[in-house]
Amino acid sequence: MRRIYVSLGLFSQAAVAFAEQPLRVVSETLPPFQVIDEEGQFGGRAVDMVQAILDEAGFDSPIDVMPWARAYKTAQKEKNVAIFSMALSEKRKDLFHWVGRLYALERSSLIGLKSRSELQGDSLDHAKNFRVCSELETYSYQYLVNKGFKPDENLFTLRGTLSALPTDNGGIARPAKHLSLLQNRKCDYATGLWSVYAYSENSNDDLKAYFYLGDPDKPLILNLALSLGSDQVVIDRMSKAYHTLLNDGTLYKICSKDDPEHTFTLSCAAVEPPENNGDL
Repeated sequence: MRRIYVSLGLFSQAAVAFAEQPLRVVSETLPPFQVIDEEGQFGGRAVDMVQAILDEAGFDSPIDVMPWARAYKTAQKEKNVAIFSMALSEKRKDLFHWVGRLYALERSSLIGLKSRSELQGDSLDHAKNFRVCSELETYSYQYLVNKGFKPDENLFTLRGTLSALPTDNGGIARPAKHLSLLQNRKCDYATGLWSVYAYSENSNDDLKAYFYLGDPDKPLILNLALSLGSDQVVIDRMSKAYHTLLNDGTLYKICSKDDPEHTFTLSCAAVEPPENNGDL
């Protein structure tokens, strides 16, 4: 009888401890899948997918929006942290629990002013003669380091920003800091997804994608992941919820909804039900 009482007591203590440390969710803006709307709310197809997973798993967790480097550091240092949307790489594969795919995008490019013909080159090595700016711990930053770029020599760190820069035609250009640094010649190239710079009302007539960082035939798969020290119950609940919604087609429906022009077909193929999913 005493043994049963102790066992229940330990279970109760564990439950209380877990309740005091609920799942934390961190992310960044990444148009068009993760955006801040005109009312200041964080939304988009990826956000809706993650929210559906949280609901299915029974977690009532707000999503903290922050610069990517801070989100990445938070997920590495704290337990029970979910982070999205993150590319899987050789460096990262053993640093997180990978819940599953959310969507696919083209890989990043080195983007600069179109008027600067000296930025054009035959290979990525040409860019080593210039100042490349990239947010710390992004896939792009890690890719460039692996290609021989030297931090603080020809590779410089950008802090993430949620701000916007009004364009001459009344549109909104993001990310503002990146564009401003290019225009002011503080950076020669900035890393980023061309679709982000070309998103919505951006005025990108002055910009050009000079070098593509990766294989054009292999899109960048972005994932939902959990911090490595997360409790097993958190990992199990999130994994079960993800696969339930993947297998019944819910994630694909959320990703591909309201898309008459099939703009998101390739991106959403990442979450097609397994029997329909190809080699993406």
